[in-house]
Formats: sequence, C-alpha cells, structure tokens
Amino acid sequence: MSKKIYSLRISCSSSEQKNKVSELLHLDPISDINPDWCIEIEEREEYFDFINYFLDNVEGKYEELKTIGIDKEHISIWLLYEYDNQCNLEFLPKDLKRIGENDIALCVSCWSSR
Repeated sequence: MSKKIYSLRISCSSSEQKNKVSELLHLDPISDINPDWCIEIEEREEYFDFINYFLDNVEGKYEELKTIGIDKEHISIWLLYEYDNQCNLEFLPKDLKRIGENDIALCVSCWSSR
C-alpha cells in the first residue's frame, strides 16, 4: 500500500526564528525535524492540491519572512511517497509554473516499501 506525506519546510537557524515563522504563517509545525520548521499532511483519500495549499500560505509573506532572516531559498515543498509496485507522479503545468514563479523548490522523495 502506498503512503504520501506532503510537507512545507523552512530552514531556520534558531527556535526563536521557528516561532516567528509560525506566527507569520499562522500554522503549527511538527517538532521532530531539526533545524527546519515543518508542517506535514499525510495522505488523504481525495485529491489534495498540496502545491497550491502550501503556496497559498507563504505567498504575500516573503517580505515579512525576509525581516526574520528567511529567504525564498530556505523554503521547500516536499512530496514523500512510499510505494509498493510502481511510482508514477504527475504535476500540472500551472502548478509547476506557480512554484517556479515563487522561486520555491519542489522536492520529491520516493522509496519502495518492500
């Protein structure tokens, strides 16, 4: 059985910086990834538009993030995908265009569960 985890990660240099990111984004991170500030959403039954969901949370906040030492290159969106038989990924051109226009990295990690 496959499993997907969607993640927004922001590299931080201190717990104070992580707290400020949480305040700016109005999101609570998970606590087990260091030094990154990170939220994760596990696989859902229905389609989950993770790229646009995460971009909706950071767009318009780049200047505020910059004032606390966070540049766009510190931000990444992840798809973590554990699969049984075959790994196929498809991204819509409009989503890839939006992530590119935001200068945000899209990272994909796939591994076999066997």
